[in-house]
Amino acid sequence: MTRNIGFFTAVLAVMLGGCASSVEAPFSSIEQQQLETVEFMRPYELSRTDVSHTSLGEVVGESCQRTRFQAQPSQAEALLKLKLAAAQLGANRVILKQCQQASSNDCRASWVCRGDAHQQQPLR
Repeated sequence: MTRNIGFFTAVLAVMLGGCASSVEAPFSSIEQQQLETVEFMRPYELSRTDVSHTSLGEVVGESCQRTRFQAQPSQAEALLKLKLAAAQLGANRVILKQCQQASSNDCRASWVCRGDAHQQQPLR
């Protein structure tokens, strides 16, 4: 009986350890390709005269820790998700407006980054 309890305890410890170390899956290969198409730019670059910019709207990227067993949210992940949201709108540039730590009903802790998506094209 003691042997079964020891075995059960060991199995439980491995299972809980696996949950504690599990993190969100990395971006898919398609998302990786989309991320590579978007670059951050500074707001003053909108005044360039050798390219045109079309605003595609505001985008948001969030890194969320839903349970205490998930990895801590990171600003880096929120920035990548911001770029991905811009790419999904067809943007190739994004202007970062702000990043901040937050919490909500859905997330114990999170990083939320906001920006403006733009399509930059060379003048013809």
